[in-house]
Amino acid sequence: MGKNIQEEYSDIIQRNGAINFIGSSNRDQFNEMGQEHFDYLLTEDLQPHHVFLDVGCGALRTGQYIIPYLKTNHYFGLDRMPELIEFGLNDVLAQETVFEKDPAFMVNENFNCDFVNKPVNYVWCQSLMSHLNTEDIKLCLKTLKTKLAPDGKIYFTYFQQDNLSREDSDQQSSHSKKDLKYSSDIMDNIVSECGLVKEFNGTIGHPRGQWMYICKL
Repeated sequence: MGKNIQEEYSDIIQRNGAINFIGSSNRDQFNEMGQEHFDYLLTEDLQPHHVFLDVGCGALRTGQYIIPYLKTNHYFGLDRMPELIEFGLNDVLAQETVFEKDPAFMVNENFNCDFVNKPVNYVWCQSLMSHLNTEDIKLCLKTLKTKLAPDGKIYFTYFQQDNLSREDSDQQSSHSKKDLKYSSDIMDNIVSECGLVKEFNGTIGHPRGQWMYICKL
């Protein structure tokens, strides 16, 4: 019997390391990208009192900057790979920060957010939707929607490509070996079907060319 995707990912992490697995060639690039994400969120008026949910938090590339900035127990991280979270807590985040800020984490692949005990102001899904098919994106957004504060927003990136049909998009498989792509119109429709309202859908100078989508209740 062949390995499932979870086992394959674990093997890759063991072979190549957590930083390489999430798309950074070295530690400097890993830190630079995390800093860029943090700087962007500051332009979106992220404040220390806000509650932040990092979906696909991985090895805390962004979390290493967000967690020290927020008040205690205001950061929640979700990922399917425990090895990545463990690396982030042991090798990326300072131990005094872990104890002082008390970030909370959960490992699952179904976007279960029951561990989040506060209304969320910012949901961050960096390079997540580029690995999910239509149905999994809808599952993700519908689940995250239940955790939003009245003024909360969901930020996610995706690979945009024109002239893709909804039928083609619906037939894509999550966690395949290639990046999944969507037209901006199709992504608008997916978001609308989840009962969310678009605030922004466009380019922000992402290093890999992904588009940013911002939606809210």
